[in-house]
Amino acid sequence: MGVGDDSSLIYAKHFGTLYSMEDYETTNHSVYFNANYRASEKLGVFGAVTFNKSTAELNEVQMPELAADAAAALSHQDFDFTDMYQYSDLDFSFIRVGAGFEYMLSPTVTWTTDADYTDLTDDAGYVYGIESGSLIMVRSGVQIDF
Repeated sequence: MGVGDDSSLIYAKHFGTLYSMEDYETTNHSVYFNANYRASEKLGVFGAVTFNKSTAELNEVQMPELAADAAAALSHQDFDFTDMYQYSDLDFSFIRVGAGFEYMLSPTVTWTTDADYTDLTDDAGYVYGIESGSLIMVRSGVQIDF
């Protein structure tokens, strides 16, 4: 190989860059209510209710047309973005209801018990599909202050 001999080089065509600017819109509504009541010097009760409704969507992707020489050279590629915008759609809501009490056994020891119920409703499954469901969690323990 001499100078200027480019027989061993591999040339690739570069067609430039095509892109599309799209909008992704998210809407979220949340309501939260919390209540605490001291029933006696030793007994306190509490509760909370939370509601959340969220939606999000991407505008339909409108990619520019490929130039004729690029379309011919890349005909083996799949540039179909027809349904891509729907992959990121979100539409879910959840409600959480919780309540509990704490009872002071001594000035430094308190018994606590509470429960939570959460219900998720997923109306537009994302990567893993529809993920609706409910959960009940009950917790209890002893708090020691020192």
